[in-house]
Amino acid sequence: GTADARRVVVGATLVFAVALIGGGLVILWARKLAIFSVFNPVDLTLRGFIGAGIGALTAGICALVVARLPGFANLRRLAEHAVEGIEPRWHTMLVVALAAGVSEEFFFRGVLEPVIGPWFSTLGFIALHGAFRIRDRGALAFAVFLFFASTGLSALNAWKGLEAAMAAHAAYDLAMFAWLSRRARFIHA
Repeated sequence: GTADARRVVVGATLVFAVALIGGGLVILWARKLAIFSVFNPVDLTLRGFIGAGIGALTAGICALVVARLPGFANLRRLAEHAVEGIEPRWHTMLVVALAAGVSEEFFFRGVLEPVIGPWFSTLGFIALHGAFRIRDRGALAFAVFLFFASTGLSALNAWKGLEAAMAAHAAYDLAMFAWLSRRARFIHA
């Protein structure tokens, strides 16, 4: 049932988040760096709000583009089917968004990017999201979107710090999950 599907999604997300954080910790340990060396507590609240605002605004723009342009019909359909199968609740969306935002940004922006640079880190981010399996224009559009998203998160990390990138990623994911969930309920009602 959908409750089981939600548990699987949350469980898989948390396992993957722990793996990314664990991998990041190993890299930091190998480089003889403390975990807190990637964080900056100065103006943390303000930087978190700036990141969350940028993430939510970006999600709103993406939702408008995907909802309105006919070229994204296949992408809309795939996203709606993914969400309708789990009928996510607010706590499911929150856990998944926070786990992905924190773990992926910690690993890619906080740990990996200083070692291999933003471009290779972006390629890793795209690969993590499975966008190299380009089969059609929708998948190509998703890969291009991920390229710009990762580049934007790298720029935000350089400008306002890792915490802002984490907040932006989590806010984007949460807003998109909420939009897709609402859209799927509306379409199938």
